[in-house]
Amino acid sequence: MEVTLFGTGTNRSARCQWTLQEAGIEYAAIDRRDMTSLEEMRRYHPLAKIPAAVIDGRPLLESAAICTYIADRVPDAKLIAASGTFARAEHDQWVAFCLAEMEAWLWNNAVNQYVLPEERRITATFEQNVHMFKRSAAVAEAHLAQHDYLVEDRFTVTDIVVGWCLNWARRLGHLEEFPALGRYVQRLLARPLCALARD
Repeated sequence: MEVTLFGTGTNRSARCQWTLQEAGIEYAAIDRRDMTSLEEMRRYHPLAKIPAAVIDGRPLLESAAICTYIADRVPDAKLIAASGTFARAEHDQWVAFCLAEMEAWLWNNAVNQYVLPEERRITATFEQNVHMFKRSAAVAEAHLAQHDYLVEDRFTVTDIVVGWCLNWARRLGHLEEFPALGRYVQRLLARPLCALARD
């Protein structure tokens, strides 16, 4: 598999980096700052965002999609349940839940803290966004109080996708009331190939 990953560091690109490393795939990494313009980046992502990837000559965007595809392409790495199994449906469930019900609230706060120009920021919903994140985090907390990992009780790409979000929440101080999630993130950080931010 020939892979070029656009995006480096501990942003959402870390999900893709970690998946590629766990799958044992060599890849070229291109930092968006090294590109000549946002227009150049739009060749790979219509919004000029990272991560994006070119896999065997075909562009793919969104970190969860990239990670899932890589895991599917390398079945010997056992990073994802087989298509058509209930465990695969659980993967889809947790990834969708993470992106829609947890990460979206964190991202809304981030957009209004440092992404948008100051005159366009809306800060009135910060507290509500954290509340909504924690409401959903309680669902993951209940599951991970009974399991070490999200699917089949083993490490999979699901944990890479969801773990990135929960580690972001940890760094923001939002996991203090969720001990199972705290232990889960520490298990992920202890993995040798983990690409999550540690500070």
